[in-house]
Amino acid sequence: MLFTASTVMDTLEHVRRHVEGNLAGGVDHVVVFLDKPEAPGQAEVAAYLDAQPAATGVRAGEDWWAGERPDELNIRQCTNANLTKQVLADLGLSDSWLVHLDGDEVARVDRSALGALPRKAAAIKLAVREAVSRDVWPGEPDLFKRELVEADLQLLHGLGLLAEPTNQAYFRGHVMGKSGVRVGSDGWLTLHKIVREDGGVVPGTEHQSFELFHYESYSAAEFVRKWTSMVASGPMASYRPDRRGVARTLRQLIERGLEPAVLHEQLVRYHRLFIQEEADVLQGLGVLVRADPLAPVDGGAPRAAVPVQELATRLEAHRREPKGGFFHGSSPRRPQGDGTAAGAAAGTGRGRRGLRKPGRG
Repeated sequence: MLFTASTVMDTLEHVRRHVEGNLAGGVDHVVVFLDKPEAPGQAEVAAYLDAQPAATGVRAGEDWWAGERPDELNIRQCTNANLTKQVLADLGLSDSWLVHLDGDEVARVDRSALGALPRKAAAIKLAVREAVSRDVWPGEPDLFKRELVEADLQLLHGLGLLAEPTNQAYFRGHVMGKSGVRVGSDGWLTLHKIVREDGGVVPGTEHQSFELFHYESYSAAEFVRKWTSMVASGPMASYRPDRRGVARTLRQLIERGLEPAVLHEQLVRYHRLFIQEEADVLQGLGVLVRADPLAPVDGGAPRAAVPVQELATRLEAHRREPKGGFFHGSSPRRPQGDGTAAGAAAGTGRGRRGLRKPGRG
């Protein structure tokens, strides 16, 4: 069986896409922790999750954390994911898989390929497909970026479409994709990797059908919603070095106390200048993937039987209990001497923009 775990505070529309997209993509059951269940609009989200037979919603507000709620969203995410892993193991589902996702991500996994993996396989890797960012999408996004080979990156750079010929510049969000862990293994979930007790990475098995569709700031409205929500979630989350300057700028802007209309105008302007992409040009160059991540990957084949009530009961049993033991880092530990000064100095603003518009220096 394949499970996902996510910690979210999002709109009903987005949570519905997350749940239904993952179920269509080969997932048997989704577990969604509501990070701020008392916030406006979250009661409707909770009611939706409660009505879904293949979803379990956990109201993970202050009482969930027994007075020890971590300030950082990344810590809450990884803790909830690993707690879910332990609960699944306690249910005797050791051969199952668990993937840790964000609320704007949809996994697509060929279940036959997953089932064919050897028993010794402890981790899988899902390759990222990032939604192209436009001002407005006429419907659900259906154009996605994949990691490009060197020749394609050099072409985009030479055409003035890419600030640097790297996938890090091409993608707005993460490039690492996400990982899944076999529930009965001794691996632990971080944001993107599976790690051992010593912090070392457990290599993930890759397959062409193991994909992750990332709805990262795919429109101006989504960009505004996402960043205002992230700033409200607490202290700055973990970002790769070349993205930290962007996060600092947007956090400073959002926390400036501007009138709502002025803040919205500035965020939309930032999206237009630094985030929005030339979708038609990229599509014409043949570097995008057209896909419908919400269509059933296997024709709607029946999902495996999940002990839904017992799963919910065992998750709820952890309410008001300390959960620090389930956090094993948000990323793998760096070897001594693995400096990141070069990455930290990668720059911000237009250099981070990645995809450039003609006429912009």
